[in-house]
Amino acid sequence: MSSANASQPLVGCITRLVPQKGVHLIRHAIYKTAELGGQFILLGSSPVPNIQREFEGIADQFQNNNNIRLLLKYDDALSHMIFAASDMFIVPSMFEPCGLTQMIAMRYGSVPVVRKTGGLNDSVFDFDDETIPMELRNGFTFLKADEQGFDSALERAFNYYHRKPEVWKQLVQKDMKIDFSWDTSASQYEDIYQRAAARARAAT
Repeated sequence: MSSANASQPLVGCITRLVPQKGVHLIRHAIYKTAELGGQFILLGSSPVPNIQREFEGIADQFQNNNNIRLLLKYDDALSHMIFAASDMFIVPSMFEPCGLTQMIAMRYGSVPVVRKTGGLNDSVFDFDDETIPMELRNGFTFLKADEQGFDSALERAFNYYHRKPEVWKQLVQKDMKIDFSWDTSASQYEDIYQRAAARARAAT
């Protein structure tokens, strides 16, 4: 990778390269990021031989490009460095029961660009969605699992990064402060239990 350049946002992706994770959109994201003038880094490998070979071919294609790097392996220590270095983090899953990488990315200050499905839809709320309270909007989302949907979300993220840097900075800072720990959830469950118990006592 070339050295950090504020005019070139770094898009990160850390994943298993399997169909569930939206391999076709990850592949597309590499080329779309290059088209938009950004940098892209992928960390991950595939247990599916033809997918692994395909991404090895893409890695060879970009081997002399300083802005695109595909690391087709798993490396925990390196993953944390990528989370920390990335400006944006893509999770274009076909389905996702929970999803952790988008939450880890936000804690590191990387703004998520995700597909609205499962746990991604429960934890990432589109920055431009005026039906959602502003304090909850924390990333960029798309619904249809196609290139057009993904492009819309990534282009909007790039637009804020380039044209509204102060707004982007505030978004990053907000994302880093979001509490995804069980402390908040457990407290909410406890409140519900206490109210239910109080109603039960009052009814007897």
